[in-house]
Amino acid sequence: MIVLFFVAVFKQLYFVTIDRQKLISYAQEQRNERVKVSNPRGEIIDREGVVLAFSIPSYSLYIQPSLIKNDEIRNKLYEELSKIKGMPIENLKKIFDKNAPFTWVYRKMPFDIEKQVREVLSRFPDEGIGLIKEEKRVYPYKDLAEPLLGFVGIDNQGLEGIEKFYNSYLGSISKEENLEFDANGRIVNIDKLESLVQSSPVKLKLTINSKLQGLTERLLDECMKKYNAKRGTVVVVDVKTGSILTLAQSPRIDPDKFYDFPEEDYRIISRDFLYEPGSILKPIIFNILLDNNIISKNTTVNIGKYLQVANRRIFDAEDGMGLSGPSTIKDILRYSSNIGAGSLALKAPNKEYFELLNKYFCDDEKYLFSENFLKGYIHLPDYKGPVEQATTAFGQGISLSFLNVVAYYSAIANGGEIVPLKIIDDDVSRPQRLFDKGNADFIRKCLVSVVQDGTGVNAKINGVEVAGKTGTAQKPSKLGGYIPGEYVASFIGFFPANDPKYVIGVLIDNPVGIHWGGSVAAPLFREIAIATMSMSMNR
Repeated sequence: MIVLFFVAVFKQLYFVTIDRQKLISYAQEQRNERVKVSNPRGEIIDREGVVLAFSIPSYSLYIQPSLIKNDEIRNKLYEELSKIKGMPIENLKKIFDKNAPFTWVYRKMPFDIEKQVREVLSRFPDEGIGLIKEEKRVYPYKDLAEPLLGFVGIDNQGLEGIEKFYNSYLGSISKEENLEFDANGRIVNIDKLESLVQSSPVKLKLTINSKLQGLTERLLDECMKKYNAKRGTVVVVDVKTGSILTLAQSPRIDPDKFYDFPEEDYRIISRDFLYEPGSILKPIIFNILLDNNIISKNTTVNIGKYLQVANRRIFDAEDGMGLSGPSTIKDILRYSSNIGAGSLALKAPNKEYFELLNKYFCDDEKYLFSENFLKGYIHLPDYKGPVEQATTAFGQGISLSFLNVVAYYSAIANGGEIVPLKIIDDDVSRPQRLFDKGNADFIRKCLVSVVQDGTGVNAKINGVEVAGKTGTAQKPSKLGGYIPGEYVASFIGFFPANDPKYVIGVLIDNPVGIHWGGSVAAPLFREIAIATMSMSMNR
């Protein structure tokens, strides 16, 4: 009996003293729960201050199932809410059957649904269900500048594009806050949670001109439809400042319904897709050869029916612009001769040639962009024999991001110097020299002849001298070789040629029917160039 007495006393003391903190902690857990609530997120604006992304108050519906004891009320609530179009009906029953202190029903409801929900709740006062104010991301121009802008998730965290890369600056990864409940289990700190929702003073200013962006997207969409192309992109750059005025692409996504689109469409085409650029790489390769005294401005090569390299024959493209006999660098660019380009590249010692490619395309790539957000990808040939040496000169066997190629053209246009390309307006960068000025100016003048009476005549603009280069690249197959009948058509140009202010790059992936860069991409360049000049004069 004495032993049993002491055991009983010990148990009582244990629960009163030793286990008291555990009991308190358990009770507090019953009155607190962690929940994510969206707090303010900064605005994204264009160069003129036009708002491209901002946040507004939005209401989310929650339920406390454990507080709804009356089955009749529970069923009526379920039936009323399930009638509202857009409510997640298939999940409602599960949510209402849960015995939990707090559960979200519908996060950040559209205004029309919120209005209907309020009408329902007005008939069921204080029944363990209600609304909490949060922040909702809004893109007022829908798919404008997508997927450059990107989008956010339900908790306001950036998932793609500018929204993701500058997420810490925009400052709105939703915070986890404590929900506090009273003795009856009702939430007591809703006001505290809602106080988090207010306007953010943060503004991220882009270099994009939204008017030009919108017009470019419309023209690009028309071109895509005309040629039934897979995808396309247009980049417009201010040569003197490095500002990207337009970074357009098609297809685009609706940031409010990003989950309805394939993940491939989330990518920024000009930055994220490696492709073999074809003949638009020739001016860059020639500039590299000139700078390293492998060729001179007076170098000529003899062009025959084909160029024999090891066991391979290289032919010129069958676009009716063939060359023959002794040909200059200007001739080779004007008529886009692959034989001529390969012949010039083979003048370099093999090892030295590929070391130069690695230096200019890999080591010096860091000078092209003012921010890591813009950096694309580069892949040099795995095998570096004489055939690869010849073919890389006309953009085969070497893969780059289109944005990288546009950046090199910006350097040629600017007398060999580049102001690193930027998408954030506050970034200030010093010019970097990539090419010798005399050689860059020589290449620039050669590119004028391409538009005057070469493969780029469709880029001509009355009263404005344009320099540029066409590209028609075959698409490589994952199995080796190239895919029959599939091409990438491109044109990159700048103007006015004597003192360039703008560089515009156009890329159309897999146009159907006509596939030449001079026929598909050059006319679109011309339209966008005219629009760019018009907007510049009206500022």
